[in-house]
Amino acid sequence: MTVSTQIWSWIIVACVLIVSFYFYNNHKFLTYVYTVDTMDEFSLTIPPSAVSSILENECKWPLLRPVVVSLSNASPRFRSIKCNTAMEPFAFLDEYGFLELSQPNTGGRLVMDTNISCYYQPLSNNQAGKVIIGEPTKVNFNEAMAIRRNQFVVECNLGSPKDVLYRKAFVNVPTYTEEGEEQKFVRSDPEQPSLAILVFDSVSLNQFKRNMPRTTKFLIDNDFFIFNMYNEMTSDSDANLLSILRGGGNNTENSSFLWDVMRDRECSTYLSEEIGDFPSLLGNMSLDVEHDLRPFHSYVWENTKGYCSPDGHIASHDFLEYWRNTLIHIRTRCHFSMLYLRTLTRMRFEHLPVMDNEVRESLEILKANRLFEDTAFVLLSSRGNPARVKDELFTARVEERSPLIAIKLPEKFLRKNPNQKVAMEYNVNRLITTKDVGMTLMDIANMSFSINKDTPPISQDEALMGASCLRHIHSNWRSCDDAGIPPQLCLCMDKKVLQSDDYTNVTEEYELMFEYLKSEILRNDCLERVEQPPKFTKATVYSLNAMVQQGIKREHDWHHARISYHDLGMKYLEVTAKVFPIPRSTDRVKARFAARMMFRSTAEGGLEPVGRPLIRWINHDCDTYEVKDYCEMCYYNRILS
Repeated sequence: MTVSTQIWSWIIVACVLIVSFYFYNNHKFLTYVYTVDTMDEFSLTIPPSAVSSILENECKWPLLRPVVVSLSNASPRFRSIKCNTAMEPFAFLDEYGFLELSQPNTGGRLVMDTNISCYYQPLSNNQAGKVIIGEPTKVNFNEAMAIRRNQFVVECNLGSPKDVLYRKAFVNVPTYTEEGEEQKFVRSDPEQPSLAILVFDSVSLNQFKRNMPRTTKFLIDNDFFIFNMYNEMTSDSDANLLSILRGGGNNTENSSFLWDVMRDRECSTYLSEEIGDFPSLLGNMSLDVEHDLRPFHSYVWENTKGYCSPDGHIASHDFLEYWRNTLIHIRTRCHFSMLYLRTLTRMRFEHLPVMDNEVRESLEILKANRLFEDTAFVLLSSRGNPARVKDELFTARVEERSPLIAIKLPEKFLRKNPNQKVAMEYNVNRLITTKDVGMTLMDIANMSFSINKDTPPISQDEALMGASCLRHIHSNWRSCDDAGIPPQLCLCMDKKVLQSDDYTNVTEEYELMFEYLKSEILRNDCLERVEQPPKFTKATVYSLNAMVQQGIKREHDWHHARISYHDLGMKYLEVTAKVFPIPRSTDRVKARFAARMMFRSTAEGGLEPVGRPLIRWINHDCDTYEVKDYCEMCYYNRILS
C-alpha cells in the first residue's frame, strides 16, 4: 500500500467518525417518544399530529374541555335505549343476496306450523315520495332464494294477511362477483380513492368527543384529520349539509352532488338517510344512484316504534350495519356511500352515546377488511348541537356553532400527494367553514386538486372566501369576515378592552398567570430570564361576541345586543412576558423575544392554562412558534424543521 493510499484511507476514516459523531450528537436529542403518559392534557384534547397550532391564529378560538357537567347533554346524563322483541326472527339474508326462512324456536323446540305463509315484496317510491310495495313473491322455508332487489320487505302471516307474525325490511347489496353487473364500475384504486361519508344530525365536535370517547380514540389512533376550528355558516342543518354535498356551492337545482361526480368516475353509489317526524333532506328529488334507500327508510319509519324495530334492535344500529356490510361487499369496486343518522341526535342529545360502541366496531371491521387502503372516510355533522333553554352558558353557545368533521385518507394517496397531506395537517388547526368542507369533499370526489399548467393557483383573496383544504393552506390570520361567517355564528372571540382593567399586573390573578408562564418558559435550559414587558401591564381578555353570547339569530337584533353584556361564566386571558436566552459569544445582537400564553377563567374552576407558551415576536431568525422548540431549533440549531 502506497503512502498516498494510506493518507486517503485515514482521511476517509476521519470523515466517517466526524459525521457519525455529528449525527449521534443530534440524534440523542430526538429519541423522545410521546405516549399517553407523557402527553399533557392539551395534547390529548387537540392531537399533536398537526403541524400548526390553534393558538397561532389571529382568530382566538374558544378551546373547551370535552366534559362539562353543567351541560344538559353531558355524558353522565345520557339515556340508554332498551328495545323489546315484538316478533321472532324468520328471515336471514346472506352476503351474496340469498334469502332463507326458518321458523324460530318456541320453548326450546322447533315448532313447524304448516299454516305460516311468507312472501317478499320489493320497495320503491312514486313521484310523490310515497312507498310503493310491489307484488308478493312466495318464499318457502329452508330454501335459499336469490333476491335481485336492493330493498324489500319480508312478511309472514298465519293463515290470514291480517294475522302477521313477521314483517321486516331488508337492504340487499350483495358481494360483487367477477361475472356480475358490477363490471360497469371501475376497480378500487388507493390513488383515486372511493368516498364513504357517515353524517350525524346536530352534533358538535366537542359533544362528539364527550359522548363518543371510544370512537374518538379510534379516530386519533388511525390518523384521521380532525378539524378543530370548523365554524358553521348557517344554523339550518339541511342548508349546511346540502351545501357540503354540492361541493360548497350554492343550493341550486343545476349543481352536481358528490355522488353525481363519483358516478361520472364509474363508481357505484349508495344513499341512506334516516326518515322520521322531520322533513327529509333529499325529499322527492330525482336521484340517479344505484342504491337509493329512501323507500326502505320510509317503510321502516312507518313500522318502527320510537327508536326500536319490531325484532328488538335499535333501528339506527341496523342502518349502520347495512352501510358497513355494503362497503365490505363492494370494496373491490370504486364506490360512493353516505349514511345520514338523524333520529338519535336531532332532538334528544342524550342518545348519542348509544352509537359509540357500534360506530367504533364498524370502523374497526371496515379497517380489518382493508377498506382504509383505498377509501376516504368522512365523519361529519350537519351543524352543532342546538342549545337548550337551561344551557345558557359559554360551552353551549360554542357547541351550537362548531360541527364535527374528520377525514381519513388512504396512506398510498397521501404518499403520492405529499403537498395535499401537508395542507391537511395545517388546516386541521385553521379556521374553516361549511364551504371549505364541501370543496374539500368535491376534490376527493373528482380528484381535481392537482394544479397543472391549465389550472392557475387560487389567489389568497379567493381562498379567504373559501377553498379546499386539500389544495390550499388557509391563512392563520383568516377572520370570520374574510370567510363570510355571519357575526351571530362567528366563534372567533372579541377582545374585551374594558375587562382588561380587572387584570392589571398588581392583581393576584395576573401574578398567578405570570408566575405560571415564567415557570413554563424556564423549563427550557437555554433561557435564563423572564420579565414583565412595560407595554403589557394587563392581561388581554377575550370572550364571545355579543350576538353569540346572547344567542341572537337575526342580524337586525344586533344593535340591542351591543349595548348589553351577557356574562356566560367563562372568558380567556392572555399574558405576555419578555424572555432572554443565555448570551452566546456568537450573538451579534442580544437575543430576546416575547412569549404569550392563554388561560381559561371560569366561575367554578378559577384559572387554568390553555396550551403552551407561544412566541409573540422575536428579534432574530427563528422558525418556530412554540417556546418549547426554541432551544433546539433556534439556540442550539439541532433541529432544522
